[in-house]
Amino acid sequence: MGNISVDLRLRPIRFAFLVRPDDGKRLLQIFQINTCLWGGKFNPIIPYFKQVPKWWNRQGRRFESAKQIINGYLDYFEPDFIVEAEKGIAKELGFHLDRVLQLEDILIRSGDRHGEGYGISANDIYGELYRKEFQFTKKHKHNVMHVKAKDASFKNFVGCIFGTFPSEKELSYFARNYKDVFDPEKIDLTAESLIKIYTAPRTSPLKIGQENLEVNYNNDRDPALFILKAHEPRDLLDFWNLRAIRRDLLPIPIEWIQDLSPLCKDFVIKNHRPLPGNPNGVMIQPTIMFSRSIPEKDIDEIHKQYCKVDKDGANCIQVWYPSIWRPDPEFAYRTTRPTLKAAGKKIDLTIDLEKPSINFPTLYPEFIEQYGSHYRFANVVRLSGWGFKDQIATAFPCDYKNPVFPRLGLGGEQLLPTAEGLVFFPRYKDISEHWDLAHGTKAINDWLNKKKIKAEPSDGGIATQQIIQTLEGFWGVGRLASAGIVKLLDEMSRSLTRSMHFDEFKQKVQKSLDGSIWHHKEFETLVDRKAVELGLELKCIKCGSKGWHPLKALDYSVTCDLCLQKFDFPVTKPTDNKLSRWAYRVIGPFALPNYAKGGYAAALAIRFFSDVMGKMDKADVTWSAGQELTLPSADKVESDFILWYQRKQRLSVDYPTEIIFGEAKSFGKDVFKDDDINGAKLLAETFPGAVLVFATMKEGSDLSQEEILRIRKLAEWGRVYDREREETRAPVIVLTATELFAPYSIEEAWKAKGGQHAAIVSPAYIRLDNLRILADFTQQLYLGMPSYHQWLDEKWRRRKARMDRRQAKNVQDKLDAASHVNIAGASNV
Repeated sequence: MGNISVDLRLRPIRFAFLVRPDDGKRLLQIFQINTCLWGGKFNPIIPYFKQVPKWWNRQGRRFESAKQIINGYLDYFEPDFIVEAEKGIAKELGFHLDRVLQLEDILIRSGDRHGEGYGISANDIYGELYRKEFQFTKKHKHNVMHVKAKDASFKNFVGCIFGTFPSEKELSYFARNYKDVFDPEKIDLTAESLIKIYTAPRTSPLKIGQENLEVNYNNDRDPALFILKAHEPRDLLDFWNLRAIRRDLLPIPIEWIQDLSPLCKDFVIKNHRPLPGNPNGVMIQPTIMFSRSIPEKDIDEIHKQYCKVDKDGANCIQVWYPSIWRPDPEFAYRTTRPTLKAAGKKIDLTIDLEKPSINFPTLYPEFIEQYGSHYRFANVVRLSGWGFKDQIATAFPCDYKNPVFPRLGLGGEQLLPTAEGLVFFPRYKDISEHWDLAHGTKAINDWLNKKKIKAEPSDGGIATQQIIQTLEGFWGVGRLASAGIVKLLDEMSRSLTRSMHFDEFKQKVQKSLDGSIWHHKEFETLVDRKAVELGLELKCIKCGSKGWHPLKALDYSVTCDLCLQKFDFPVTKPTDNKLSRWAYRVIGPFALPNYAKGGYAAALAIRFFSDVMGKMDKADVTWSAGQELTLPSADKVESDFILWYQRKQRLSVDYPTEIIFGEAKSFGKDVFKDDDINGAKLLAETFPGAVLVFATMKEGSDLSQEEILRIRKLAEWGRVYDREREETRAPVIVLTATELFAPYSIEEAWKAKGGQHAAIVSPAYIRLDNLRILADFTQQLYLGMPSYHQWLDEKWRRRKARMDRRQAKNVQDKLDAASHVNIAGASNV
């Protein structure tokens, strides 16, 4: 039996609206639709263009293509559905057609008996609030408002900031119901009324749409003002997305900046204050942000005239728009979309490891009807296995666009594997989900089969699997994290009887640990978990050979394994060491020669990624031992282990899952051959962006020069930046005895190693659980390569030198040509 935790969360469906950033008419429709949806305020609006517009970057630089920017937004938000403002504009983004919607698909029109709609209607929220609160007469008037634009040019601004209802007759019931339930205060928006709203906050239709939602913004960004052009659609789009991911953001229309100037200055002064609970004098730093439509040349004057305050350190300007579409660099604070939660539940379940499956109740918003359309709300599941076998697949490749894997529910229900978890859409209330889980090897093989890749266990892979299972998971594998122990077990496997006197075995195990405080119960674990078995070595009186006999085979008469004749047990001299002695014998995969066919190194490498990586948040790893793969090209390649590796982020959205292919070797002198390098490169070409690992139980200093040159050549190839995917081709990680035998933490192991290892991890911000950073550091340590940034700088320096030489040659060629012309002219004269 094993155990698994199901962390379940209820949230609204997340729609991504795709629209041209200058399309004010359709942008208003999007504001109207989101006003009528539960959680609509947090649905991203993705700018669509075929060419990156000039205004996108103030300096005119274009770091990404239009498609990369759009996909960057999508990767950031991972929507459940994409909604086209114009039919067909999402066709090249890779979404399954069933999850591409039109604007008219979302809301149900009155009189449409066949329309199901998507998401939860704001009418359900209005009804609940009426039943709970607004049907009763109050002594004091509520603060619900309905804002309308006094100037028609501010209509989109009102819709973006406060929400606005659809104008179509078939959807007019939203505005009517809002009025009937709340009797809102009607406000015509002017500069004066906007100041009153900001100074005495009221509840708007858009804000009511987030009722019953707990919003975790996953960051502590300081308050900010966002100065924009109220008539500019792209500014409203930018503000909408920025507000969706950070709190305390106030929009200031540039058209009313003079009237709002006192409010802006007061905002800065009030928010520039010491950070509560911080003894070091750190201040909260309010920021004045400027939209991209405001010319940079005008910003200083606008700030100086209307926003600047006479307070030291209080004035802060930001002229750039945060690059939501671009992943944050590792050294920067990671910003993620907020986590929305209407309800949550954590369930610990016991599972049968032979046929693993789970049943759990879904979460359902209590304020909606039991029956309705299929896609009304989402449940998000995060699985975590804490059984002793570490076998069940809990991390999966992220594919929110067109997933074909995994299918765990009855009837192969489609799940969306995302960075936040597995997303599905329950339809009915009080219905339990039944999921058939899978061991890591089966899950990875099923995924490979979907990609037309045939996978079969290799001999070494079978041994690795048996080692991990015998030791009951990676805690047990950690008892092998000593060169002395694996060498002892290999020594026993190569002896004639594969056994050793019990006391000698125990003493050698203890000696191999060198008194380490991190190693304990290694001897007991190896015995209790059947890596070795106790028996009796007996000398055959017929042929004189010694043979080992298990306890269950002992009798007054025993059979010799060599001559196959029976002989009598030495009952008269049971303690004579010449005739008999108690001994431990390696059994199962531990009895295999050549370090269990490489199984020790592979098992320790998998354990490294599962248990040794990371500081506070260990990664979630789904693993498979060695596989022989037949690729679609008919090429065959072997991988000693395959992993799905997902970095965890406490109280936030996890990182996307990465694919790892590993080659594991033991202690040989020159073990990483050309075939290993070529096979790894072939896998990297088949799986762009995959991480390649070369793991060995020998010290880094014992790598041969030939091995270093082979792996280094591949690492240099892998460092090349793939502009289309916006990442390097294939990070190459080298693991040695230092990493595979690390007791519990790679950081501590490197500190204990000293020298360059210790210097690398001395900065507190270093995150070795980032595989690209780990690859960079291990390449420096074991392959003698410069850091990635030094390598890149040198590469650009050489490129610039070539360009300079080419330019100088072109200039010289022109001068030579001009000289020839002059000479020819003089000759003619």
